[in-house]
Amino acid sequence: MNISKAGDDGTPRSAGSGHDERRARTQRAVLDATRELLAENGFGNLTVEGVAARSGVAKTTIYRRYRSKNDLALAVLLDMVDEVSTQPYAADTWSELVSLVDRTVELMCTSLMGLVMKGLVSEVAADPELARVYRDRVVSHRLADVSALVERGISRGELRADLDSEMVTDLLLGPIYYRFFLSGAAMDDGFGQRLVTTLRPSFAS
Repeated sequence: MNISKAGDDGTPRSAGSGHDERRARTQRAVLDATRELLAENGFGNLTVEGVAARSGVAKTTIYRRYRSKNDLALAVLLDMVDEVSTQPYAADTWSELVSLVDRTVELMCTSLMGLVMKGLVSEVAADPELARVYRDRVVSHRLADVSALVERGISRGELRADLDSEMVTDLLLGPIYYRFFLSGAAMDDGFGQRLVTTLRPSFAS
């Protein structure tokens, strides 16, 4: 049975709310510590023991929520994805598409998000549960960003009405991930413009 008590503002508050607040503070401490350690030492050196020491949260408590350092790194990635959008707004669709590519390149190559993604890529391939969460929370964000641009471009009459948003996402972002994870080829300041120019004949109405 929950026992209600008044909060600081005089409104009733259940006894369980204090537990929820403590749990939220603990989770925040764990995620902040994980983010700091990833930024300082990289994915390869991340350990649950290190996170426990940095956060002041018991290792057993961390393991109750996260199976491994992979889950911790993914939780940090999801936290960052919720903070970041690659969806730009401009007067024309082509500028929007270039901005989306450029912003994605920036995130992948210069931010902690890219470092975590590079560390997790092989783990995602080997762990079905990790892959499911990654697709549902990370990939879906990027698809939503591109879908919004495609819908706006179609309404402007600049893009073909039959464009498949998922295919557009693959064609726009696939080259970035190929270069970032596999070939190592440079993505300079003009990369986004060149990529969109190459794809434009297939996208234009």
